[in-house]
Amino acid sequence: MQHNVTLNPVQLDPSTALKITMGGSMFQERSLMGRPDVWHKIKVIRGARYEKDFILKLIINAIEPADLIPVRYHVSGQDSAFIARNCGLALDKLCRSNLIINNPNGDPLIIDITLGFASIHDLKVNIQALLLAALNRRYDPKRKILHLDRFHKDTEMSKTVYCPLSQLRTFSYVLKVAKNALNGFEHLNLQHNELLSLSSIESSNLSPMLKSLDLRYNNLMGMEALTPLRGHKITDIWLDGNPVCENYSSPEKYIESARRYCPHLTKLDGVYIGAPGMPLTYNTYFSNGEKKKLVNQFVHHFFTLYDQSDRMILRGLYHQDALYSMTLGIPPALAAKKNLNKFIVANRNLTKLTDFAKSHQLLFRGPEAILKALNKLPQSSHDRTTFKCDLLYDCNNHIAITVEGVLRVLDNKTTQVLSFNRTFILREGEDDEYNIVNDQYHVDFGPLGRLAETYQDEAIENISKSSCFSRTEKNELIETLRDVSTMNREWCSIYLEDAGWNLRKAIADFVENYKKSGVPPEAFQK
Repeated sequence: MQHNVTLNPVQLDPSTALKITMGGSMFQERSLMGRPDVWHKIKVIRGARYEKDFILKLIINAIEPADLIPVRYHVSGQDSAFIARNCGLALDKLCRSNLIINNPNGDPLIIDITLGFASIHDLKVNIQALLLAALNRRYDPKRKILHLDRFHKDTEMSKTVYCPLSQLRTFSYVLKVAKNALNGFEHLNLQHNELLSLSSIESSNLSPMLKSLDLRYNNLMGMEALTPLRGHKITDIWLDGNPVCENYSSPEKYIESARRYCPHLTKLDGVYIGAPGMPLTYNTYFSNGEKKKLVNQFVHHFFTLYDQSDRMILRGLYHQDALYSMTLGIPPALAAKKNLNKFIVANRNLTKLTDFAKSHQLLFRGPEAILKALNKLPQSSHDRTTFKCDLLYDCNNHIAITVEGVLRVLDNKTTQVLSFNRTFILREGEDDEYNIVNDQYHVDFGPLGRLAETYQDEAIENISKSSCFSRTEKNELIETLRDVSTMNREWCSIYLEDAGWNLRKAIADFVENYKKSGVPPEAFQK
């Protein structure tokens, strides 16, 4: 068999590469390039100066339309290197470029190739096992969703294999493995994969199971890129973030064009398009498109902070004269069975109140009262993928927005999924900062069929990420830390910056250092 043939590695230099390109015999080199049972080593001279993704993307783009799957990328001294196999066409393309790859950000990349670096029987890498593990991690069997977004950056697999779906053969192979290994997926998420073509979906024969497709933030240039989908009964598709979206002067023309390729379409970019001629139904609505960025920033910022363990971190967001109330749509008896007592005692639902004196007690005024009330509610994590947001009013220095979606309630007794609706009135203040002057919070039954164990928990991840605090919010945090620690503003600021403006962590760090006499005397000088 072929793998029993003696393996003699061959170093390719620019001279040898030129001879191969010019059609020289080069029998040994061509024989090694065509062998499926050997690894080739590709070294990038001075590659350590650049990020892994940057180098691999340059190489992948340089060898198109051939394909290449880099394995075990590593840095050694000033150079970087990886191994690959079954890549004869890619190696030929590199030879044609004289082992030089243009670099838009600096000096060209110089490539050094060792053909037949190792036998696949001596250097074993089970790519299929890694791929299967990644697919199983990314598959939600309850909702039949396969998440292939940013697949080349998969946390575990990318440690060993760089697997970009932008390569057609790689994309086809991944879909084939997924189809055979997973128990049917109806929804496919392909965001952020730099896709130029969808022909792999057609060749993988995913019809009739595929119903929805998320293609956001790829490189689809024209609507004809959807041609491979004509044989599928896709009803829901996302194209937002692709160049194709810039080709149309009106929503009607955009929808009409998409329907030529996906005739069963009922939802496009989150908008229910229904039958031709019917009004469009939007998941989100902004009467003023200029405020969309502001609203999205506020929603992300608020819920990132709200989902933290200590909601006092919201100090600075609420206006001095702000009002807040909370209502519960679940009948009290049923809510008690669901262990939602913390919501019951805060419920200001006027249609359910028997003691109207409580309507005044449960309308909270000012930041301190509001934050204390919020801290009494159960811990939560909000599913950002379910958010629907409307800009209801925009005039002068006030805006009104409503946000609805799904949240998971976290406490010691139970974990359950509920739905929520939150209406904010924001007022513009100094330095273009907006503060909440009214917050109406409503909690109700969760969506039918939505179980806690199938929850797409993005919020938990967002808790650990730093958020962008306004100057007012930072001042509030500094003052709070001053009251607790008696340190001056400068040192309070240092502790908060080191803690990512997480007040609880800053206090814990201060206490730990204080016990060890690690806080310098100047920290307490006024």
